[in-house]
Amino acid sequence: MTHETLDPALSHEAALALKAQIRRLEEHLLEAMAAKPADAVAPLKAADEALEELRQQLQACPDVQLPTLDGIAQGMARLACDLCRQGACDDLSDESRQAFIDHYAAELTTVDGIGPVSARALFAHGFSDSARLRQADPEELDHVSGLGAATLARIKQNLFEKNPLEKNNP
Repeated sequence: MTHETLDPALSHEAALALKAQIRRLEEHLLEAMAAKPADAVAPLKAADEALEELRQQLQACPDVQLPTLDGIAQGMARLACDLCRQGACDDLSDESRQAFIDHYAAELTTVDGIGPVSARALFAHGFSDSARLRQADPEELDHVSGLGAATLARIKQNLFEKNPLEKNNP
């Protein structure tokens, strides 16, 4: 994780608070990545809380831009997806497992045609975010259990089919 320089216009206290929050986020992420899958869920949740707290702190500092936060969030969703597929969520209650998956699969719902139920199915199949989904072979989606034919067709159309205007222009 790279540390980006903070805006010199920030107060010293605000800069120290942001730096401390970035360190907390980094520590939790490193702990989650180093842990066995079953032990990684708690530090990943702690990292997610630290990320949310950092975003809240940044609202008070509009001049500070940390564009890497979206990339960190994407990486956390990918880690969460991989952990679930490795059995890390198996010991969670049904409610906790559902909340965990819904939280990390939420970005998938930004794709037209994907709602929460489809996002869960895609997440369970290994698609943690829209970028991974767009990189997939369209036929791979045919193997995702829990997607109806109409939903599957809508997702494929929204992700992989060109705009009709583009088809006429090579």
